[in-house]
Amino acid sequence: MARAQSYELVGPLADGMLGQITVDVAVLGVVAFDVTHGAAAHDEAEAAINRLLCERAERVVVAADSSKLGQRAFARICAAEAVDTLVTDTVADTETRRRFEEAGLRVVTV
Repeated sequence: MARAQSYELVGPLADGMLGQITVDVAVLGVVAFDVTHGAAAHDEAEAAINRLLCERAERVVVAADSSKLGQRAFARICAAEAVDTLVTDTVADTETRRRFEEAGLRVVTV
């Protein structure tokens, strides 16, 4: 099933397909990303698909603008430690970027 809000495929068919593949890099758009609470989405079905994608990927990249950093949302996708790279905007403050770097993430600002 395709979610109208994000056009992301969710449900048993998507679960089954992702369980059969591997990917080099998974790039996730998230609604919240916090060093302590990890990456999250508002919808559990969407989070479950993203979680499986993270498990199947060699590397995980989270793309999140500064308004999403330090935030929590309902459904956890993965821990911050499961993410290799955070790509964010230049508005992200130095302290926030430093916390992610101390957690072992490469932080890229664009």
